[in-house]
Amino acid sequence: MSTVPVSLCGVFPVGPETFLCAVLLWEERRRFLPIWLSPVGGAQLLGRIGEWEPARPDTHNLLVDVIEQSTTGVAAIELTSYYNGVYLAQVTMEDGAEFDCRPTDALVLSLMLDIPLEVEEDVLNQASLWLSAEDAADYFDIEFTSEFADDSENDNAGRGNSASGDKQADLDFENLMRELGVEEKDLGFGSTGDTQGDSGKDQPYS
Repeated sequence: MSTVPVSLCGVFPVGPETFLCAVLLWEERRRFLPIWLSPVGGAQLLGRIGEWEPARPDTHNLLVDVIEQSTTGVAAIELTSYYNGVYLAQVTMEDGAEFDCRPTDALVLSLMLDIPLEVEEDVLNQASLWLSAEDAADYFDIEFTSEFADDSENDNAGRGNSASGDKQADLDFENLMRELGVEEKDLGFGSTGDTQGDSGKDQPYS
């Protein structure tokens, strides 16, 4: 199986319950991978993004110290599988040893060790979503460069009434927003009679 490098766009509170969501960008395909975080995991990741350091070493500091002082280093940090909203991550050492971990830990270690995060292509094909530049800005406060936005519009020009040119991608995004509790009228996807999903559904935490 092949892996694809992704970039972390940030961690965002989404929906009326303000669930924390880490958003990864698959730049080659202009698709986004959302990862729901627990409050603790989300706070840890937000802190590391802001280059926060705890007053006393925490578990991630300990892991980094052990890696840097007792091993030959990390070869790769990857998201390797996805099932029913739950991701599994893996840290592969230079000597070939492999360790399973939570996605939040993989994201934090990726930042602290300055190692690019990679995702199995099958996971990206299964769980990533296409977002227009407008939706990315409205829901995740992500601003595209003009070149990125222009390319997105050109690639999807002339594909009918589907915003993305991919009806399944539109449906995926619609269902995602519904599960977050965003109202139908805010999405502009039509009548509520076709509503799928349960806005009260518990979100799986990574």
